[in-house]
Order: sequence, then C-alpha cells, then structure tokens
Amino acid sequence: MFKKVVYSLLCLIAVYSIAVVAFRIYEPKTDANVVEESAYLDYDSLKEYILSTGESVTHYLFFYSRNDNDCVYVKNTVLASVTVDTQLQIDRIIETVDITALQDNMLTEKLAADWGIQRYPAFAAVSVIDGEPTVLNSLEYDGEIPLTPADVETWLKENGLTSN
Repeated sequence: MFKKVVYSLLCLIAVYSIAVVAFRIYEPKTDANVVEESAYLDYDSLKEYILSTGESVTHYLFFYSRNDNDCVYVKNTVLASVTVDTQLQIDRIIETVDITALQDNMLTEKLAADWGIQRYPAFAAVSVIDGEPTVLNSLEYDGEIPLTPADVETWLKENGLTSN
C-alpha cells in the first residue's frame, strides 16, 4: 500500500514538473504591439524639442507614466479603442512624453508649472507662439470621471485630427 502511495505521488510530481517546463518553454515572450520606451520623448528635453520644430508645427502630446495604473489604462484600453474607432494611427499622431521620472521623484507639480497640466495622464496640443511653447488645449484625466474613447475622439476632432 505504501509503495502505491509513493509511486502515485512521484507520478503527480513528474506530471506537474513536465507541465511547468512546457509552460515556461512556450509562454509568450513579449507583446509585439508594445511601443518601445525609447520611442517616448524625454520630459527633460521636451521644451527644447518643441522649440526646435518652429512655430508652424503643432505637437499633440500624451503625458504618460508607465508606473501609473491610470496611464496604463488610457494607453492600453482607451487609445486602443480610439485607434479602432477612428482608423487613425494614434501612435504616429500623438507623441508620448515619459513622465515616469517625475512621478518617481514626486515632482509632478512641474507639469503644472511647465505645461499647465494639473492631472495625468493628459493630452495636450502644443505650438510655439512668440518663441515659447504654448499649450493650445488639453484633456486631463479625472479619477472620478475617467477618460473614455469618446472624450479622446472629441479632443482629436477639436484639434482637427479627425472629421468623425
């Protein structure tokens, strides 16, 4: 009887081990649709970047922190839905600004001082006017009323990026 119990236990351990090894071998490595963080604009050089493009260009910015759940929700859910709804390549129209370092160092008040953004994630249309970067309009996240795809689509329409 004891031999049967030990043998059964060893068989269960072997099956479990094979299943774990098989899972590790075949588990997905990365998501092919994820934009590399190196493609994000660095917050510290954002002002110089905006100024370098001149007064004729309007930049559409998305202030994003990879450590903030609201930002991740807007990026992965809201913007994905907007992309499907509008058939626009949102990642080519809207430039993502990485504010993770600001959040990690508790310096998010710089957003308000530099760009007039009180809460994030946020979208902003920015142009150079009289030699200074100026926010033309913005759309900010509100924890009580989260952003929806319709909100972002309305913001895109207000900025002339879509006709729907």
